[in-house]
Amino acid sequence: MATPSPDTLFGLTLHGRYVLGQRVRSGPSGTVHTAHDLTVDNLVMVTVMHPGSVADPGAVHAFDSRVQTLETVTHPGLARTLGHGRDGDHVYAVTEYERGEGLDRVLTDGDAALRYSPGTALTIVADVLSALDALHQAGIVHGGVEAGHVLLDDEGRVTVTGLPLLADASAGREPDTSEDVHAAGRLLHTLITGVGTAPHEGPLRPSSHVDGIPPDVDMLVANATDPTPRYRPRDAAKYLTMVEQVMRSLPRGDGDGDPAETRPIPVIGAEAQAGAAFAPGTGADRGRNRGREGAPPWRRVPVLVSAAALAVVLLAVVGWAALAPDDTIELPDVTGSAPAEAEAVLAELGADLVVRRAESYDDAVESGAVAATEPAAGTEVETGDEVTLVVSIGARSVEVPDVTGGTESEARTALREAGFTDIEVVMEHSGEEAPGTVLSTKPAAGEQGDREEPVVVSVSEGVVVPSLIGTDQAEAAALLDEAGLTAVIVEAPHDDVVVGEVFGQDPEPGSILPEDANVSITVSTGPEEPEVEESETEDDEEDREGERDGDTDQEEDRDRDGDDGQGGGRGGDDGSCSGAAWHPNTQYQTGDRVHYQGREYEARWWVEGAHNRPGDGGDWGPWADLGPC
Repeated sequence: MATPSPDTLFGLTLHGRYVLGQRVRSGPSGTVHTAHDLTVDNLVMVTVMHPGSVADPGAVHAFDSRVQTLETVTHPGLARTLGHGRDGDHVYAVTEYERGEGLDRVLTDGDAALRYSPGTALTIVADVLSALDALHQAGIVHGGVEAGHVLLDDEGRVTVTGLPLLADASAGREPDTSEDVHAAGRLLHTLITGVGTAPHEGPLRPSSHVDGIPPDVDMLVANATDPTPRYRPRDAAKYLTMVEQVMRSLPRGDGDGDPAETRPIPVIGAEAQAGAAFAPGTGADRGRNRGREGAPPWRRVPVLVSAAALAVVLLAVVGWAALAPDDTIELPDVTGSAPAEAEAVLAELGADLVVRRAESYDDAVESGAVAATEPAAGTEVETGDEVTLVVSIGARSVEVPDVTGGTESEARTALREAGFTDIEVVMEHSGEEAPGTVLSTKPAAGEQGDREEPVVVSVSEGVVVPSLIGTDQAEAAALLDEAGLTAVIVEAPHDDVVVGEVFGQDPEPGSILPEDANVSITVSTGPEEPEVEESETEDDEEDREGERDGDTDQEEDRDRDGDDGQGGGRGGDDGSCSGAAWHPNTQYQTGDRVHYQGREYEARWWVEGAHNRPGDGGDWGPWADLGPC
């Protein structure tokens, strides 16, 4: 069945709640529309699956699974997924309203192509990578990031949109995280040069189009756009570390750019933009209408929706109210309980409630417990109604720990354990402290910090540690030598890394150290050799003689099991754990999984070393406990 035209779904109301407006875009997942949420009187975005996909149960299941995963992802650079459902033949998902203007439109002014200074471009791409990192941690790959999918609003916020909710069958395979890295590299190239690129083009170098590009910026783009995926940074977190490292190396003020080369970002007023998107018409019409004044779009819904469509909606609502059964159930108070316990309580009501989960800061309820429900406790609900459990992620404002006088690495660890994830490091001159020493933080130690805002860590000027993971030993040593640092080689076996390749470093990339400081790099010696039993020891000879002479069954069993009788036989994991066994000399990136002492763990951030053993630190440690294998 052909993709429905914009007029087919315009004015349609889903579940008596979402009134669909103008179609914004179409893709493998379906068509994306602006919509008016009648329940909360707000604008949202609704993705409606193509009719042909709805006929495929497997596609519907994949759509629902992807949306359920996205409902758990929260990041300021992503439109939050609010829910999903099915109304007759329409399967849909609801997300927050997308505000701002796409970079594809920002970078064009008539026939002229515009570009940004490297500093400004890196800032935008860093925000994009931060959002992609949140997706990668949830096991989701965007797979189609283009300039038009990156929105900039009137407050300078970056939002990544266009995330497919259903795989493109024509692609033939699932995308991997390196494809998002490639797309981010292409975007960085376009922002700096103003020149568009093809989806699989590379390696790209901005210096081939613009003079005076810093070599580090050139290499940053070239690495991400390498045509061979294994030579690119493996995911958004890895590339973000490299981007931040280059940002620090740029001369101060580079982000301001050349006024002749950098255009202030033109943005659309929220009300004007929303009205243009909700009104019917072509994309060109929306562009011409974006500057018009008027009432907020939801106040104009009766004018925008045809009289016939509105009458149908009203009749449906009135008729449903007249026919609805009188027996309702009062929603119990489940605040303070664990989400699983709350879901069990709601299931016992026998009302087939659709239970969703959302996260929110809460000063009074401990992290991980239910802080509230939507609708609130005591509300009358009916069979099939949707109930959202709002799970606390702790207080939004927490005390900033005192990290002055320590190293940058120690400061990052302490701040992360306190609940801060957005950490910015700036270098300052100090005549008293050694390079790499933390001078201060903003907010200061002891003050309350907003976990949604960055903590700025001022560090005494020094040498920025380069990223060495994936290089060979000689290359890593050369990079450190060029930076004025000393390589300390540690060799360790690794099942998945080729001999001679670096798979760990301490401190982490981007750290600041004094000149001639040591950087430990862990080099693979290949897979660990299996244990070889000692030959011809006296005990072995005695065992064999005993076996030949008909000695006890115990000796025979011991000989067969390879045990010397002292409990030294080789045990091991039962093989049911996913991921590799944890190793103190391995560097783990955010999202990496390991098993240790019969339990599975996932890295919350970059982590390495015996002092970061899985299970240490509890809920605030670097490892999230996923349970027994």
